[in-house]
Parts: sequence; structure tokens; C-alpha cells
Amino acid sequence: MTRLLLAVTLVVSMGTTAYLWLDASDTLTHQTTTERGHTPSPPDMREAASSLPDTTRHKAQAQPAEPDVMKTSMAPTLSYIAADYAEQIQHPDYSIPIPSKQSPYLHWNQHISTPIPILDGSVKAALKLNQYRYFYPENIQASLVTPASFNHATLSVIDVQANRELTHLDVTDTQWNIEPEADWPVELRLKAALSFDGGDDVLTADFRLYQPIAEVKGVKPVFGRGPDMVIPLVLDIDKDGIYRVRANLFTADDQPVAVLTNKTRLSEGEQTLELRAFRASMRGYDDEWQLKDVVIERMSGYPGERAQFGISPQDHYSLGVFDTGQLSDEPYQMSEQERMQLEFLQRAAQQS
Repeated sequence: MTRLLLAVTLVVSMGTTAYLWLDASDTLTHQTTTERGHTPSPPDMREAASSLPDTTRHKAQAQPAEPDVMKTSMAPTLSYIAADYAEQIQHPDYSIPIPSKQSPYLHWNQHISTPIPILDGSVKAALKLNQYRYFYPENIQASLVTPASFNHATLSVIDVQANRELTHLDVTDTQWNIEPEADWPVELRLKAALSFDGGDDVLTADFRLYQPIAEVKGVKPVFGRGPDMVIPLVLDIDKDGIYRVRANLFTADDQPVAVLTNKTRLSEGEQTLELRAFRASMRGYDDEWQLKDVVIERMSGYPGERAQFGISPQDHYSLGVFDTGQLSDEPYQMSEQERMQLEFLQRAAQQS
């Protein structure tokens, strides 16, 4: 998994500016907000102008007051960042531990809806989709969540880019099932014109629809190689390109263990791609495993090209029993770039 570099500007006591590069895991998270109409962009933050009194007669005598400056040390914060980064790079980026069940890696396709005020603020409502990314021909399942007394609604699916209606239907219940068409674009918006006892209102929710370009066909028996448990994943590829495949390793009793990632070029046809679980990432768990949440992404090959996705017919794949004790216990060797980043953080913490 690609680790993103985040630039943080540090102003040290001598007045110079340094740039701090932090290493963080790439995430596949999105957030879609259910809204009334379009959500406006946040307003620009502008400094308020202050009005100064006329002090012309005392200009010669007046001296500007020096501002109070409170010096604070950044050492505790930088020490924490350095320690956290040192812990992260104990594991390779192809096998990153999942720290909790709230990790975004476990909810990569979740649609996040936020209730908003409707009917002049008297009550709240939200459009809820069962997921954010859909794969043709699966149906789009949506619902209205509100305590208001609902009468009926007119649902429209909108092509976001062309701003045109693709289909609409009238409904009287709050659970909706929409069948997509093969020629629908990726970026779509569900618009619901709602009628309540207290008046009318409109809610929208954005989602995506993909034509799948790859499919998981199964998993071959796992085996050990050095410090890694190797999981051969069999894929059927419709279009060659650079693929990033991500999946979550779980124990047999559904405890999340690690997110596994591999990025490589794949040709059309049936291909086998290896995911690897680092021994240190699996320490402390039982020896029966399963693979879940498989994400197949064909990455953009040039500016402007959209990423495409594949599908996994099963929600989990049993890997059986694998004794991690047979793996070598060698530690992960950080890269030269990771070593330099860690040394920079440690020096910055000592000097601040």
C-alpha cells in the first residue's frame, strides 16, 4: 500500500522554516453527505479589518505596544509524532495492522449520510444508501430516514456531469429499490422530492456506478515464504493495466488483523496475484484465517482517466489453518526514505 507523505510546516525558535514529511497509510475512504440540493463550498476566511482611532496629534509621542508573545515548546508533540511513526514502520506497507473495528479499511464502500433540517428546520431527515459504489447490474437500495409523517416521493437519478435526469419513479414507501441501466455514467445523484404532512422538501445523495472490469475467482492454498504468509488470489481480468488489490485479513472468529495490499501490472485473462501477511502483523491471534473486503482497483494510467473497479462474488474466503510459527521472525527493514524521515522527526523533537 502506498504511503502518503504529508507536509507539516514547522517554525523553529530561530525563525527558520522547515518542512516535515510524515508517513501515513493510504486510505480508501470517502464521505458523501445527504443534503438539501447542492452543498455550497465553505466561505473564504477573511481577516476582519479593525478601525483605529485618530491619533494624529500624538503621532510623535505614540509608540506601538509590543504584543505579548507566549513561547511554547513543540517537543512533546514532535516526540509523539516520531514515536508513532517509528511504530508504523515496524510493519511493511503491504501488511498494515488494523488497530480497531472503526478503521476505514473495514468500511471502504460505506455511504455516509447526515440528517439535515427540513420543513423550515422543524425536523431532520436523510437519504441513506446501502453503499457508495455500485457495480452494474446490482440494484441501488436507498431509504428515507425521518420521524416526519411521510406521504409520497418522486425519485430521480441524475447524471451529475451532464445535469440530466436518467430515470424517475413515484413511491409511497420509505424503502426504495432502483434498477440501473448499462449506459449510466459513473457519477450519479439520487434526488428525492418529498411530500410530508407539514409541507414539501428535497433531499439528494451522490453515489457511483461502475461496470466491473475484474472478478475474484477464488483463493489457492496459502503458504509461507520468509516472514510472510502468502495468499494467492485468483482473478479474472477484463482489461490489462496497473492493478491495486486490497483485502482485509481476519481471524476465523471475525477479528480484524491487517490490511493486505499488492500493486502490479496484470494482463487480460485469469491471473494470480499474491497478497502477503507479515508475521509481526499476525502476532497474538489464533492460527485460523479468512480474507474479507476484497477491493480490485484498476488505477488511472494517465491524467483524466478514471480508476475502475472489479468485484468479489463472495464476502469472505476461508484460508484455513496456518501456523505462523513456521515463518521466520526477521524484523522489517525500513527503507532509506523511511530511515531519513524518522531521523528528521527525532532531530526536530530534540531541537524544539
